[in-house]
Amino acid sequence: SDDSVQTGRTVTIEDLTTNELSTYKIVGTTEADPLNGKLSNVSLVGQHLLGLKAGDKVEFVVPDGVARYRVVEVKR
Repeated sequence: SDDSVQTGRTVTIEDLTTNELSTYKIVGTTEADPLNGKLSNVSLVGQHLLGLKAGDKVEFVVPDGVARYRVVEVKR
């Protein structure tokens, strides 16, 4: 089975700059509510997480500089 980040799954990520952990459910745009743990699959962070697996790292440009995350866990 595929254990990658996909819409409908819950992902825990570590911010590699601050070492903070965050957990989000990846949802469609109409359900998105980042303050309540629901991240859109087309948001800047959401689209970069899609397809990644636990242990994978991602780095991408954001308005304030560069975001660096590590996928800690993916749950169905």
